[in-house]
Amino acid sequence: MRRLIAVLVASLLTLVVSAGVAAAHAKLESMTPADGSSMAAPPTKVVLTFSEPVGANGTQVQVKSPNGTNVANGDVQVVDNTVTQPVGAMIEAGKYMVEARVVSADGHPITVTGSFTVTHEGHPATEPAGAPAQQPDGNSNTVTIVAMCLVMLVVVALAVVIVRRRPTP
Repeated sequence: MRRLIAVLVASLLTLVVSAGVAAAHAKLESMTPADGSSMAAPPTKVVLTFSEPVGANGTQVQVKSPNGTNVANGDVQVVDNTVTQPVGAMIEAGKYMVEARVVSADGHPITVTGSFTVTHEGHPATEPAGAPAQQPDGNSNTVTIVAMCLVMLVVVALAVVIVRRRPTP
């Protein structure tokens, strides 16, 4: 019986420690262009970097011009903890708002906002020559969390089977 209790306590401790890591939400570490920054030439993309990998499913980024038009152009690209949203022509001078929704590794949606200012109008966004395109990546830690839970269930089931097979003294 002591062995069963020891196995169950060790299993519970392992589950609690792993759930603590999984329960942490990703946090925005940086945004390019930087939040609150000002520039003469408009950017060709908005890059959000998070504290941990985020999932590609459900990720949305909008870049709104001063008049409220979404200038995001093309599919959002997610690679590990980096979210990249290409933008189209930014012909208006003024404040551009960035609104993003991503899904953290623990499955919780996270909303982030920021802004930057383009000081000169009429500059269409252009992609630098030879810039490599990043491929979307749907990596998520959800599979790892589910696998850990299944392993814990197997360990507990084996402990119960072992204890039941023992003859009572």
